[in-house]
Amino acid sequence: MPLPRYPRVQVRLQQEVDKVVGRSRLPSIEDQLQLPYIMSFIYEVLRYTSFMPLTIPHSTTTDTSIMGYTVPKNTVVFINQWSINHDPTVWSHPESFDPERFLDPNGALNKNLTTNVLIFSLGKRRCIGEQLSKVQLFLFTALIGHQCHITADPARPVTLDYHYGLTLKPHPFSIAVSLREDMRLLDVATRPAGAEEVQAEPSSHS
Repeated sequence: MPLPRYPRVQVRLQQEVDKVVGRSRLPSIEDQLQLPYIMSFIYEVLRYTSFMPLTIPHSTTTDTSIMGYTVPKNTVVFINQWSINHDPTVWSHPESFDPERFLDPNGALNKNLTTNVLIFSLGKRRCIGEQLSKVQLFLFTALIGHQCHITADPARPVTLDYHYGLTLKPHPFSIAVSLREDMRLLDVATRPAGAEEVQAEPSSHS
């Protein structure tokens, strides 16, 4: 949803991937370090939406205390990820969608700041799929930026409002997705392994 909602962000994302990858191939995981704006966009989506506002429940196994508060054994504990991701003492203008907050003055990804984004929980029981998820998010976002352009329905402007629950779900929305060029690169990428075009050899006559 942020891409049609913020066209300027989409254009910058497309410009970066075009500059690094070009138009003769598709983005790959090897391009990740050279695409800091795409990564900053992903982190801002995770921070801003906080689609998992609370972690799955945990339970204390012993009596403990946190910052002076007593937490008895067998207490069910949730981490409020939404609150952490929108804490004004950590984030400047947390209510604003701004991928550039994750870039340092040289345009590189500020890894000290990305570690403050909480979406996969914390500690020993944080989501074991975190790194795989981030790889998939990078590839998906880079491919979308490289191959597609997304626009909103003028009659139904995209909002960033949600249905609240264990996860946040967007309200129904209408968008148009168009190819920036043709399907050639996508066709090659999705062709089954080993399925190459076979050219008929000229027959010989004795």
